[in-house]
Amino acid sequence: MVDIQNDAAERLHSQGGRMTAQRRLILSTLESLSGHPTAEQIYEQARLSDPRLNLSTVYRTLRWLSAEGLVSPQRFEGQQRQGRFDLGQAEAHHHFLCVSCGRVIEFSEPALEVIGAKWGRRLHVRVDGMTLVLRGLCEACRSAGVQATDGGHGEVVSTASMRVGSV
Repeated sequence: MVDIQNDAAERLHSQGGRMTAQRRLILSTLESLSGHPTAEQIYEQARLSDPRLNLSTVYRTLRWLSAEGLVSPQRFEGQQRQGRFDLGQAEAHHHFLCVSCGRVIEFSEPALEVIGAKWGRRLHVRVDGMTLVLRGLCEACRSAGVQATDGGHGEVVSTASMRVGSV
């Protein structure tokens, strides 16, 4: 993984800016949190170290990091109001989103890259990237007997009746 603190400091310096203590705190908080935190989660955690931190500072910093390609904002269906942030990664990866607790789990699957290349050849296009988001219940929610909706259509189904088909 890229050393985001140094990379951000160098980019800020080249643009006439500086790495403030609050920017450094936001970056270190983002690095320490797992599961694609929201700006609000980053803010709440960072405020434990600096109560003077404003949510607007977190948003501005994340917007700048995104423009610089150092973080990738992710918006998952059903969570359009809150972007989640992913540290910039060279390796392609995909996501599983728990529809109950909102947990995000990253995974990589080489077979998906093969599919992208295949369709690129078939359609005579260059595929630069792809995103796959699997939705369902994480292990903890399943173990707790949580019920999930049918994927946004409003009907509630029990976990016992959910089936996963082969791909």
